[in-house]
Amino acid sequence: MVSMQVIASPSDPIARLNLSESGFGCSPRARQAALDEADRLNRYPDAAAARLVAAIAGRENLTPNHVIVGNGIDELLLISALALVDPSAGAIVGDRTYPGHVNAVRAARQSPIILPLRDLRMDTEASASAMRSRSVVYICNPHNPTGVALDPAEIEYLARVAHQRGAVLVIDEAYIEFTDPDEATSAITHVRAGLPVIVLRTFSKIHGLAGLRCGYAMTRPDICERMRRLKDVLVFNVNRVALAAAEASLADAEFTDVVRGHTRTAVRSFEAWLTTQPWAEVNPSVTNFTLVKLPWPAHVVSERLAVHGVLVRDLTDMGWPDHVRISAGHADEMDSIRTALEKVAQELETG
Repeated sequence: MVSMQVIASPSDPIARLNLSESGFGCSPRARQAALDEADRLNRYPDAAAARLVAAIAGRENLTPNHVIVGNGIDELLLISALALVDPSAGAIVGDRTYPGHVNAVRAARQSPIILPLRDLRMDTEASASAMRSRSVVYICNPHNPTGVALDPAEIEYLARVAHQRGAVLVIDEAYIEFTDPDEATSAITHVRAGLPVIVLRTFSKIHGLAGLRCGYAMTRPDICERMRRLKDVLVFNVNRVALAAAEASLADAEFTDVVRGHTRTAVRSFEAWLTTQPWAEVNPSVTNFTLVKLPWPAHVVSERLAVHGVLVRDLTDMGWPDHVRISAGHADEMDSIRTALEKVAQELETG
């Protein structure tokens, strides 16, 4: 039995609800695995990450040739852009979304095709219309920062269109492990079916290993090989502590189940509270964060909240100047954000 007293003990006087980190720590097994590596820090890690790759492949009913491990999703996004984006076809990204997608494309010296969102998520019809041979399409599912997931039929439609047109569909599933089965569907089934789909996952979110930087991509072996050739230029791109902790966390399903349950409870409770506040507009999220629309500039609200000891994500730079994103934390943190929001709202309403 996983004790939430152990994994959710507050140790930071600041409530960090700005980076979509897990508020519930990491698996005790992962922590022990990380500590066990202390006597081997003079040794380089396994460049192939063979043990972790095998564990991921086994869990997802894939072969190791389908899996590549990277230094977080951002590195894998950059590798995919460098390896796959063709200047004649370009890369398609969503507007007002996780900036890592467009940043990776631009770092690869390519010009992104930026599509407006529809219903707080990627516009699948517009994405399909923009696809051509050798296009690469980047999608967050669930979407960051709105917390809205695509329907399974929409994902299948895009995967089929990508296959028909010789394009590649990259699905960033950083938050999908927080969702309940009826809330979101992974695109991994399309990888198993041999369609040109890349599924990106991370150990930074539900696994609580953000400080170690470890993520992975699952895709068709020929696409994986193209990415691996670039990844191998970096050689030891993921450190041995991260590899050991990630492998241990992957095996601790009880821990992630507990974190998922507590996170969903925290999000739903917070959203229910927000609906009672006249100054807040909220759309239900299936992730570990909530997008909140406010009647004041986001940068003003975030600065005021910081004074009260709570950090939230000002989304102005992502195209949401009157929205903040607030992560779910442990009970003390959620009490802090409620109290701080009430104080800031009163301050701003009274001038």
